[in-house]
Amino acid sequence: MTIRSKVWLLVAATAAVTAGATLWVRIYAMRTELTRQAQSSADEIADDIKQNLERFEPEAEERDYAIALSSYINRHPRIQRLQLVVEHDTPGSPPSSPSVRIVAPRGESLEITRLPSLPREPIVYTRKATEGDVYILQRFVDLKGPWQATLLMHWSLSPVQSLIRVTERWSLILGIAHLVLLVLLIGFLINRIVLRRLDKLATAMRDVEGGNLDRRVVVGATDEVGRLSQGFNQMLDQLSNANREIREFNLRLAHEIELATQDLSRKNLALGQLNRLLNDLRRDNASKVRLATLGQLAAQLAHEIGTPLSSVSGHLQLALLQHDLPPALCERLEVASREIGRIGRIVRDYLDSTRALEPEHKLTSLAKLLEEAVEVTGGVEQSDKSTVTIDIIDEPANFVTDPGLLRQIVINLLSNAFDAIASDGRVTVSASVKNGMVAIAVSDTGAGISPDDLRSIFEPFYTTKGRGKGTGLGLAICRELAKALGGSIEVESVPGKGSTFTVHLPLHGGGEGESGAPKLESGTHKIATGGAA
Repeated sequence: MTIRSKVWLLVAATAAVTAGATLWVRIYAMRTELTRQAQSSADEIADDIKQNLERFEPEAEERDYAIALSSYINRHPRIQRLQLVVEHDTPGSPPSSPSVRIVAPRGESLEITRLPSLPREPIVYTRKATEGDVYILQRFVDLKGPWQATLLMHWSLSPVQSLIRVTERWSLILGIAHLVLLVLLIGFLINRIVLRRLDKLATAMRDVEGGNLDRRVVVGATDEVGRLSQGFNQMLDQLSNANREIREFNLRLAHEIELATQDLSRKNLALGQLNRLLNDLRRDNASKVRLATLGQLAAQLAHEIGTPLSSVSGHLQLALLQHDLPPALCERLEVASREIGRIGRIVRDYLDSTRALEPEHKLTSLAKLLEEAVEVTGGVEQSDKSTVTIDIIDEPANFVTDPGLLRQIVINLLSNAFDAIASDGRVTVSASVKNGMVAIAVSDTGAGISPDDLRSIFEPFYTTKGRGKGTGLGLAICRELAKALGGSIEVESVPGKGSTFTVHLPLHGGGEGESGAPKLESGTHKIATGGAA
């Protein structure tokens, strides 16, 4: 259904309801008022007849009452029938006092009937009733003397009903005519003022949909539809300008894309070469990290094995000093002693290759160091996980420290962070300077660390990883390295949300020297990357 049909239907329905309600109220009010006036006239005439009958003398005969009733019939043409019943008003009246009924019907002769005296109750009310087109009234008449009477009058409502029917008929005809004219007039005005202009606007919109952006609508009056048309024209102006700019932009963009494609091809070739170099560097760094891990573990094992080997070697030497040993047993003990000696030399070689760490103090670029640590960690084992975000709040220009030791601390913390997160996790490395101290934080969105594990997280060989996944040395070594650099390390963790390890180092360097430094290989700073986190 179109909007024109909806508007016509709405106008017709509204006008019909309004006109119908108005017509019904008018007819109802007219009917009620005419009927009330007719009944009021009947009440006045009935009261007048009653008062006239009450003036009769006690000696008046039935004929006098009949003549009076007949005169009222002739005087008032709307009276259809008058009936007067006269009775003795004394309850103990003798039977010789009969009742008389006088009937004066219109168009017929008077009728006077004597009735036997019957017991009756006093009349203390008047009655009104309507039967068809007849309005019936009853009045109590107090006659002079020992008589009382009941007056019953039939009043015709036919003239009033005829007038009401004629009025209703003409009201209905005029109401329908008024309704039709009202609908036609309102529909014509709405169609001329609104709908026709909306049709023009809709036609223009269809033309624009077809691609004709030069189409415009005549504004006309400055009403709501006119403002809508003006806004439509302004929108088309903007669309035309935008379309022209888009075409020009497309031409420029096509040219720039062609140039960018050529430049991108050249850069892709260079990038391929850089990727090959980077992969070579990553493999080299991975080998160095693995070697550093193995070197630290070997040093720890050599230190731990050296003492029991010395004890076993001593006992074997004492056993060989005995002269009563069988030759076969002596030969076996000498073989065992030689093998233990060889193991001891291997242990001494590892121990001799390590010495007390003396941190270097030189100007260090923190941003470059963090990028190298992230690159090393990502190249070793985390290329399939989320990228690391580096956030340096304040790059220190005069940061003095041992870059090798600090790099290994960050590598260990990043390795633990990557182990803690899932494939969609995030790792953030941030750095800031405050009160002469540099704070380097490594945060992850992993499972976090329980409060019980936090108390022992920096202890050697304490690990929260599964069997075969960690040695428990990484965080212990990080703590010793931070102490050697004159700083400290701390951890904050919320189970289920992640952990943050923060290293605090002095801005201008510092350290414990030989007394507090861990036993590491000074040439390459080999440390274990497997931690306890």
